[in-house]
Amino acid sequence: MDDALVAALRADGRMSVADLAKRVGASRSAVSARLEQLKADGSLNVVAAVHPEFLGLTAYAHLAIRTSGRSQATTDAIAALPAAAFVSAVSGEYQTVAELRLPDSPELYRTVADIRGLPEVEQVNTLVYVDVVKGLFMPGRPLPSWLRLDDRDLAIMLRLQEDGRESFARTAEHVGLSPSATRTRVRYLVEHDVIRIAPVLSRVRPDAGLVCGIGLNVRGAGDAVTAALAARDDTEFLARTIGRFDVVATIAAQSARDLDRTLEEISGRADVVTAETWVHLRIAKERYEWPLPTAEELTRR
Repeated sequence: MDDALVAALRADGRMSVADLAKRVGASRSAVSARLEQLKADGSLNVVAAVHPEFLGLTAYAHLAIRTSGRSQATTDAIAALPAAAFVSAVSGEYQTVAELRLPDSPELYRTVADIRGLPEVEQVNTLVYVDVVKGLFMPGRPLPSWLRLDDRDLAIMLRLQEDGRESFARTAEHVGLSPSATRTRVRYLVEHDVIRIAPVLSRVRPDAGLVCGIGLNVRGAGDAVTAALAARDDTEFLARTIGRFDVVATIAAQSARDLDRTLEEISGRADVVTAETWVHLRIAKERYEWPLPTAEELTRR
């Protein structure tokens, strides 16, 4: 049931319990109880990720950090940086990987320089994202130039960053609108890509499976392999990059055998020249909520 629920919520993070029950083939009460249990133990949260352009974020990068020995202190120090959206201790040539999101390239450079200056850091290998093809943090299309939001929209977004499935009635109480007006505004925000509501999975459960990063060098533009990876249900994140890899992805698997089979399929493609992998051992940070601009700041844009 859990896998089916996650798949359904990835398609529509606010899908009703009734529709979820139909999708997974269970009763409404069973689905409702399971969702509450997964939320209560921290296994699953549904959140609203805000379009990075709206947040003023234009520079995104993937960092692989080599340290002098396995350094939890380094991983935790990087996780403490406000610009770090994802930080994990990994296996392989590097000990830590991180994803940074910043307003511009100069700030990205300064942040990478700060990381290089940490005591046990020996090398930082940086991949700059060209675009994010798949993931909860997904720029997708640019925001419409005519888009205008007000303080009520911002208040709704703030609520949904914490709980993407909060009822329209409860959200309405906090933002000073009727439930129907709140529903209309949420639909508007989703339809215009201002927010994307989707599930975030915890990796601390014993049965959470494996999560693997993979970096690919491809032939030509790599459109075919990128499309194939994006279509896979086990691809959680996919980006085209500039640096030592042309494509970087995150693959989930229930077992080492499943992961081995998947990596064989990907690396065995004719349009893949080389493939490098790393397993996420301890995810120190996975962040999707960000400070929103004020209504006054929006009017000055």
